[in-house]
Amino acid sequence: MRISREEMLAPTDLPFDKVPPYRVKVVEYTEPTTRDQRKQLIKEVQYSACNLPAKYVYVNMTTDSGTSAMSDRQWAGMWLGDESYFNSKSWEPLKKALQEFSGMEYALPTHQGRSGEAILYEAFVKEGDIVPSNMHFTTTRAHCYYYGAEPVDMTCKEYYDEHDPSWFKGNIDVEALKQLFIEKGDKIGFVELVVPNNLCAGQPVSMQNIKEVREIIDKYKKRDVIFSLDIARISENAWMIKKHEAGYGHMSCLQIVQEMMSYADVSHMSAKKAALVNMGGFVTVRDRTNYMRLQPKLIRLDGFLTYGGLAGRDLEALAIGLMEGINDYYLEDKQRQSDVFANACKKLGVATYNPACTLGVWILAEHCLPHIPKHQGPGTALASQAYIEGGIGLTSMDSLHRGHLDPDDPTNYAKIQLAPFELIRCAFPRRVYTDSQYEWCAEALYKAMEWGDKVPGYRRFDMGDARPQLEDRDFGTHTFFDEFEPLFEHP
Repeated sequence: MRISREEMLAPTDLPFDKVPPYRVKVVEYTEPTTRDQRKQLIKEVQYSACNLPAKYVYVNMTTDSGTSAMSDRQWAGMWLGDESYFNSKSWEPLKKALQEFSGMEYALPTHQGRSGEAILYEAFVKEGDIVPSNMHFTTTRAHCYYYGAEPVDMTCKEYYDEHDPSWFKGNIDVEALKQLFIEKGDKIGFVELVVPNNLCAGQPVSMQNIKEVREIIDKYKKRDVIFSLDIARISENAWMIKKHEAGYGHMSCLQIVQEMMSYADVSHMSAKKAALVNMGGFVTVRDRTNYMRLQPKLIRLDGFLTYGGLAGRDLEALAIGLMEGINDYYLEDKQRQSDVFANACKKLGVATYNPACTLGVWILAEHCLPHIPKHQGPGTALASQAYIEGGIGLTSMDSLHRGHLDPDDPTNYAKIQLAPFELIRCAFPRRVYTDSQYEWCAEALYKAMEWGDKVPGYRRFDMGDARPQLEDRDFGTHTFFDEFEPLFEHP
C-alpha cells in the first residue's frame, strides 16, 4: 500500500479545511433524464424515493448506507481476501482494528448493522422491558416490538427548539432517564444511545452526556443493565466533540471514539456508514460472558464467528475503511461539504435544521411548503418535487412517513403522533459527490419550493387487502415499504 495510516495524518500546511485530502481515480457516468421523464418516473413508483431505480437519480442523498466510494487501499486489500469458512485469515486484521477502535476485547462480524442489533436485542431485551434511547432508529424500534419490549425515546429538550444554538442536540434527556430508572428501573435491562442521533436531524451527542448515562445506570439500576452504543456514524460524532466540546480539541478523533466507547458495555455498527464499505457490520463486547451469549445467535443468523455473513474480501475492506473513516483530515473535509450544502440552502432561502452537522443536512419542509399541513407530509411533497426539478433523491422523515406509533395501537395510523419537525434527510454519500453537485441539490430544492401551493399534500396509499396487516412483532418496519399518493398532480 502506498500510504499508511500514519502517513495519512502527517502534519501538513495543505488547506484540508478547504479541499479534500484525496483525489478521484475512477468516475461513474450518470444517466441523463428530462423533467418530464422524472415526473413520470416518480409517479410510477408511487412517489417513493426508495423505489426509484437508482440509475435515474442524479445525486442520491436518500441514504449514506453502503454508498461510500472505497479507496485504492481498500480495493487492494480485497485481493487479499481469504474465503475460508472457519477462521479466515482476513478476520485477523479486522479483529485487531476493532479492538483498537473500540477498546473492547471481543468482537463479532455481521453482514450489516441490523443483524448486529438483532443478536443484541435477542440476548438482552425481554418481554415487558422498557428500552430507553435518545431516539431509536426504525430497525431498533422494530427489534423492541419483536421481543415484546417498549422503546422509549428521550431526546433532550434542546432538540425541540430549532433556534437553540446548542451543538449537542442529539443528547438523551438525562433527568428524564434518571426518573425512569427511579420509577421503573426493574423493567430496564438495556439502554441504547445513537451517536450521532440519526432520526433527530443527525445531531451529535456530547461526551458529557455519554458519561452521565453511564453514571445514571450505575447508580440507579435495579437489575443488570447493558449500555449499548449505536456507532454507525460515531466518527462524525467524534469530529463534533473535537470541534465543539471543551477539552477535546487537542485529541484525535480516534482517541475521542475510544473514550466514548469506554463508557459502553457493547456497541453495534452498520459499517456501511462511517467505515466506508458497501457491506458489513459488527458488534463489540466488553465482557467475555456476554460475548459467549451472543455467539450461538450470530451462528444461527449470520454465520461463523470469524466471518458473520461477510466474504473474506469484505473483512479486509472493512479493516482498512474503519480506520480511514476516523481520519481527522477526511472528517474535516466531510464537515466542509456539509457546510457547503447548508450555506447554499441558506442563501436560497431553503430552511435547514441547525446546526448542520458532519453526518448531513436536514431540511425543515414545513417552512419551505407552509401551505401543507403536517399530517399531509410536507417533507414527502418537497422531496418528490425536488426529484422532478433536479433528479435528486432525498428521504422524507416527516409526520406522514415517521410520526410516532401509538405503542398500544401501532397499526392504527389515525393515532400516529405528529413529528416535532417535518424533516427531509439529505444524507452525504462519503467521498462520492463534488461541491457543485451539492450546490445543484440546493438549487433543486429551491426550484421545488418556488412552486408554493401548487405542490400537493399527500395521504397514505390504501392498498386494501393487497397487503396483509402487520404482525405485532413487525411494528416499526412500515417506513420501508409504506406507499403514498398526492392529493392532486405535481406541477
